[in-house]
Amino acid sequence: MGGRDRDTAVRLRAGADGWRGVIGASFTPRSAAMLAGSVLASVQASTGRPPTVLVTHDGRRDGAAAAEAVVRAAMAAGARQVRWCPHLPTPTATHAVRSGAVDLALLVTASHNPPEWNGLKVKAPPGAPLPSAVEEHADARYRGDSGPVDGVDLSPAPEPAADLATDILAEHLDHVCAAASAGGSRLRVVVDGLGGIAGGPVAELCTRLGWDVHRVGCTPDPEFEGQRPDPALPTSRHRAANEVRRTGADLGLVLDGDGDRLFVLDATGEVVGPHELLALLLDHRAHRGTGRGRGLAVTASTGVLARRTAEEHGLPVVERPIGFKHLAPLLVEERVDAAGGSVGDLAFAEHSVDRDPFAAVVLLADLLEQTGGPMAGLVADLRRRRGHYQWFESRVARAAADLPLREIGPRVLDTVGLAVTDVTAVDGPKFRLDNDQWLLLRPSSTESGVRVYGEVLAAAGAAELAARIVDTAHRQLDPNRRGRTA
Repeated sequence: MGGRDRDTAVRLRAGADGWRGVIGASFTPRSAAMLAGSVLASVQASTGRPPTVLVTHDGRRDGAAAAEAVVRAAMAAGARQVRWCPHLPTPTATHAVRSGAVDLALLVTASHNPPEWNGLKVKAPPGAPLPSAVEEHADARYRGDSGPVDGVDLSPAPEPAADLATDILAEHLDHVCAAASAGGSRLRVVVDGLGGIAGGPVAELCTRLGWDVHRVGCTPDPEFEGQRPDPALPTSRHRAANEVRRTGADLGLVLDGDGDRLFVLDATGEVVGPHELLALLLDHRAHRGTGRGRGLAVTASTGVLARRTAEEHGLPVVERPIGFKHLAPLLVEERVDAAGGSVGDLAFAEHSVDRDPFAAVVLLADLLEQTGGPMAGLVADLRRRRGHYQWFESRVARAAADLPLREIGPRVLDTVGLAVTDVTAVDGPKFRLDNDQWLLLRPSSTESGVRVYGEVLAAAGAAELAARIVDTAHRQLDPNRRGRTA
């Protein structure tokens, strides 16, 4: 660990949740250690005391080596105690912070990013991403080469404690299951962990709920079994959809690489949109009298039905930039008691102030028990009551810095016969159309390029219209493109 290497020149990049980089380039054990040391120094400067720290990692290549380096850096930076537990899902490590078991969690993971990426997430009291001021301070220290690990003879790291990981997971499952209905329906469910670290724990949760579980992709794999560990991608849901149909399951649950994103499939293998799932759970909470009616926080890319549902229940809606770190403070400050985005990221204040698919599964189980389901019927009823929209999303690989996104959006929409009624700029220009349709062009914070998001009414020809919008956006944003980027 002594001396400098090339990762001091190419830094990890701060994104929507923590820092990310390509393994062997910007992400190495040393760069992870330098960043961890900077985080510890910034946290101690903010709190005035050394924290107890939990370190975990997912199954990515060199993840264990990076986690060991992070452990050593935390010890060198003056942590009061450091516990190293492999393969804890992010919501589970976050719960350990929320419960007071530890003061800080450092997670070596790149979440839903491709296998060649890795990174570092940080969770702080009361179980949420670092406060923005602390994160910015840590990033400045890291970029200024002033992290306490730089040049320090690092202490030996303790061995990873698998037994402790089991105990921490059990405490998390106990917490979320405390809200579960007694004697729930015995559903059959497919759980696909996409080769990440959350499939097994979520399958264990489903077993506790009394469900019959069929597991796929529930063993951690550095290459995620050849898939991207991102359930927002249709290709990453194909296997689970096929297994749902083959086994006659009632549900499919698909997790991302570190377990803080959840996508749900109905009995036909069709995806339930994240905004539709959020809307259904908001309805259910309102009917059950859960929450204090403070409001809903959403990201700029969250679908229309979540907003419409909240407003129908008299809840104010707050829109923030993409990334749950922008929503969590509103939960912490008790300005809202529910939050969600467009990528299967959900949180409800009675469970957590950060996204937690474990809690969402328990709430979904209660919904299905109380209504009798099935999932497809609940979604169809929601669409009849509140509207049905065709979602679209894509990425253009061209760098966004020199692109006039605010001018490009209206040109794209005019080409397909749609007119802009309003423009907001919460996180890139968002072009609002009639009937609550919209288009968002947003520079990506981790993988370079421009993200294209939107919804159009799901009338006849909606899929073709959405495809035309995406194709036109690609042509406008990158005239020299060779094809779309997923």
